[in-house]
Amino acid sequence: MATKSYRFEHKLDIDTALARLMPVLDSISLQYSLEKDMLAPQRVKYSRSGVDADVQVTDKEVVITVDLSWFLEKAIRSRVEDSLHKGIPPLLRS
Repeated sequence: MATKSYRFEHKLDIDTALARLMPVLDSISLQYSLEKDMLAPQRVKYSRSGVDADVQVTDKEVVITVDLSWFLEKAIRSRVEDSLHKGIPPLLRS
C-alpha cells in the first residue's frame, strides 16, 4: 500500500471547517464507493478494499491521509490528488 498525506491550512473554527468539508468528502466517497466511519467529531475514515482515507480536522489544518493498494496507486492517485487540491482549498477560505 502507498500512503500519502495532504495538508490544507485554514483559519476557520472546527465546526465550520467540518460543515464545509463533509458534503465534498461524502461526494468523493460515493464516487469511489467508500464506506464512511466517524471515529470522532473531528475525524472520519473512508475505506473499501484497497483504499483507506483518514480525515482529521484541527483548528489550524485539515490532514487527509490516503492509503492506496499498488494497483489503485497507479490507476487513481492522480485523480484523487486533483480532486483534493481543486476541491478542498476553496472550502477552507475565510
